Amino acid sequence: MTMQYLTFGEQPTALLTRSWQRSQGFGLQPHFQADPDCLTPADLRQQQQRHRHLLSLVQKAMPLFEQWQQGRDCRLLFADADGTILLSTGDNRFSARARRLALATGARWHEQTMGTNAIGTALTEQQEVSILGEQHYMQANHSISCSASPVFSPTGELLGVIDISSEASKHSGDMLMTARLMALTMENALVSEQQDASWLLNLANDAAGLQQPWSALIALREDGRLLGANRRARQWLPRLDPAALLSQLRQGELTPWGDGMALLSRRSSPGRPRPVTPPSADHAALKLLNHGVPLLLQGETGTGKDHLVRRLHQQSQRAKGPLIAVNCGALPTDLIEAELFGHTAGAFTGSHKEGRPGYIRAAHQGILFLDEIGELPLPAQTRLLRVLQEKTVVPLGCHQPVPVDFCVIAASHKNLEVMVADGSFREDLYFRLNGYKHTLTPLREYTRADFEALTAQLLRELHGPDIRLAEGIMDKLHACPWPGNIRQLRQVLEVAGILADGRQIETHHLPELPVVNVTGQTAGQDLKTTTEQRIQQVLKACNGNISEAARQLNISRTTLYARLKKR
Repeated sequence: MTMQYLTFGEQPTALLTRSWQRSQGFGLQPHFQADPDCLTPADLRQQQQRHRHLLSLVQKAMPLFEQWQQGRDCRLLFADADGTILLSTGDNRFSARARRLALATGARWHEQTMGTNAIGTALTEQQEVSILGEQHYMQANHSISCSASPVFSPTGELLGVIDISSEASKHSGDMLMTARLMALTMENALVSEQQDASWLLNLANDAAGLQQPWSALIALREDGRLLGANRRARQWLPRLDPAALLSQLRQGELTPWGDGMALLSRRSSPGRPRPVTPPSADHAALKLLNHGVPLLLQGETGTGKDHLVRRLHQQSQRAKGPLIAVNCGALPTDLIEAELFGHTAGAFTGSHKEGRPGYIRAAHQGILFLDEIGELPLPAQTRLLRVLQEKTVVPLGCHQPVPVDFCVIAASHKNLEVMVADGSFREDLYFRLNGYKHTLTPLREYTRADFEALTAQLLRELHGPDIRLAEGIMDKLHACPWPGNIRQLRQVLEVAGILADGRQIETHHLPELPVVNVTGQTAGQDLKTTTEQRIQQVLKACNGNISEAARQLNISRTTLYARLKKR
């Protein structure tokens, strides 16, 4: 047979050659009527039930199809790994032709019976394809064009394929892009849903590419062991050490990685408790955030500001956009403005050769969380105020403003009003950020009922549902002053549960706890002394490394330097 099909369209010649050769090997004749295998209605319902979760993910990805293909004469199909169509939806004007060609639920479009076609060929080649008009092996299918993208599990198993089909004369190049984006969206959802996932690691070539359907996404256990990855991440896994990378990253902070950027976020798996949110969280903050009102979170270190921000993001109208968390106190002093506002190529000595968009532009259409905003120097405060007022950002080395759309949440354990009074924080910026102030309750002020509920939730999250506290342990815990708040309680419960081997926690399993005397002070020493001793212990363990000590203490380097100067 003359292989005239090799010159058709833009489909890679080698792929089409392989597919046509397979079709010939199956004994198919191009001029014969295509006759797909079809499931009985009962078998179809059984297959749809078996793949109900995948079908639900297709439905969740439907807005992409509607946005790009609405009004066009085309059908969206989802087929399982055997090529059986389980879902068919789209414009009804093409539905009659689709039914005549067996592009309907229950029909099986593998290459063995249908020859070269987008569904069957994408499954066989395990890559996205467009089969246009006469590129189909069976002449009966020359009147249609189809674009398909396979869907893979977090471990790389082939699950099915997304296909968009239309009349050959009405097919568009963006149909393959739509199928690809829908498949990637489904794959990312599957990675995020991993049962034992504690961390999600996002990798991209630049900050703007993070948390997008095409960025690399990896699910990790608490200890950094790999659970699953999307197709982009699997390309990088041979040169990745996820556990080592996990130890280098800080949750919620954009971090340079190789020639790209990394973002680490905490993830609670389905069936497990959501990240701990203190009982002071209310619905007013979410309502105001959805209307674009800036939020200012105040509270002591460890009271759960970062958890509250993640929950607000997940429940907000911007949940599909990025959440970019910036620890203002951890930004390098000489690069603060470049990190926040971005820079062009060669803007300053040592700048990235391709430039950087900066945290603010990375938060476009999402939420920008400025943690420890009180650590931001006055010059950067001035530029930030202009960005908030004008909703544009001017990168270093550039004079052209770039529009940005984001909501802002700021947080600080410092009293910003005092800082405004002493001139270390701009008053106009304070009022711009303080659209609504939300103060988180310190752990020592929790009611007994709230404290018990929080402790139970932490125990379940850390050690599962079977662990218990021995009689009297809750009294001991509730009586502590908890200067480190929720973070300190979590650490105590984690240590105790490990020592108890996941069973009942006894008194001897608890690490040393601060106790309260009748005056309300920590017995034996005051909080200032305790803090200073803790700083010295950590500094000694870190061999005087200020950056590492600040990371372990969960404070900024600026704060640590200030504390050391006061000694």
